[in-house]
Amino acid sequence: MKKQTVSLLALACFGDLSVTSAWAGDSFLAKPMATEREAIVHDHSLMDWSGITGEWGGAREAMEESGVSIEAVYTGEFARNFTANKVTGNGQTKTIYHTNTDITLTIDTEKSGLWSGGTLFIYGLGNTGASPSAYTGDLQTYSNIDAPSNWLIYEAWYEQQFGRVASLLVGLHDLNSEFYNSDYASLFLQSSFGIGPDMSGNVALSISPKAGLAARLKITPTGHTYIQAAVYDGNPATRGFKAGEGKLYIAESGVSSETATYKVGYWLHTAALTFGGNTFTKDYGAYGVIDQQIATLDGDGSIGWFLQYGYAPQGRNTVFSYVGSGFHLHGMIPSRAEDDLGIAVARANTHASATAANVAETSMELTYRLVATPWFTVQPSFQVIQHPGGDVAAPTVKAALLRFEISL
Repeated sequence: MKKQTVSLLALACFGDLSVTSAWAGDSFLAKPMATEREAIVHDHSLMDWSGITGEWGGAREAMEESGVSIEAVYTGEFARNFTANKVTGNGQTKTIYHTNTDITLTIDTEKSGLWSGGTLFIYGLGNTGASPSAYTGDLQTYSNIDAPSNWLIYEAWYEQQFGRVASLLVGLHDLNSEFYNSDYASLFLQSSFGIGPDMSGNVALSISPKAGLAARLKITPTGHTYIQAAVYDGNPATRGFKAGEGKLYIAESGVSSETATYKVGYWLHTAALTFGGNTFTKDYGAYGVIDQQIATLDGDGSIGWFLQYGYAPQGRNTVFSYVGSGFHLHGMIPSRAEDDLGIAVARANTHASATAANVAETSMELTYRLVATPWFTVQPSFQVIQHPGGDVAAPTVKAALLRFEISL
């Protein structure tokens, strides 16, 4: 009944509804953070529950004690653009419904009676529905579950911990799960708050909708510092290190305290590219992320702020700089201690060619995440997008999302 209620509410708010399997093609996608990430950030009770299917008659707990964990999350989302964009979009206003299903299997080798320090992770991903950005024409992709309809093994990797200081991971791996991410920004549904378009908009990345082969080494000298580096397949779509595709190298270092985290990173893609009539042998960029708690409220409430900045050389990239910033308010309402409110802005500086005029696409988002039950959340989002697609002639687009998540 709860799922039906959400559907009726969406129809009342959004009007006409279309459910199709078309997709707009290339866009700047970023895999959203899992539902559990939000709970970890604020240390609330969502992590203490097993989902709508319960404890499976005690089998779930028994499996976890033996080192095996299975999780699944179904995400459904209604998307509506209230402005017809004939310049960079398809000129229509439309309500669509699309979905994202995550199924993960985690095996702890030590708990399983094998060897210590090992983790095997397999992640199945399914997406259905049309692309919301086909209608808005935005380049930053205003829904972070926007992806072509498909079912696949998204990640499959093994990680070995060496004492408390180092770990090595190999396999199919989502770059954004460990690099260029922000805890406070993970609340928002705009894709750029997952990973900056200065990376995702310029080079092939191991992120949604298809992760690629990778090897990652992480060193944690102390509990508050880390440095990590990785090499990824230059074109995750092929899932193989092939000549001409290059490789993506990335390194990141961070320092944290009880109230803040600071990260800086650098990346290099070795595939040749042509831009503005010029050919380059490589591409590169740098980024930084700040997560800062700025106030605490009565109970477990808090106010956090985040800042993202990314740079790539202007002469060889469509998006040559990006800045994102916003506020994340947790537990603002005493009776809704686990809910979150957020407001943020994402600005991508872009040009179509080396000689084209610079235009910034700016997306502003207001969102509220309501934890209805430990296994069911509802999250509306309203966004205003200026110069969608980086085109000064495109109209300012207003769009909305209504998302719900069910932990199974």
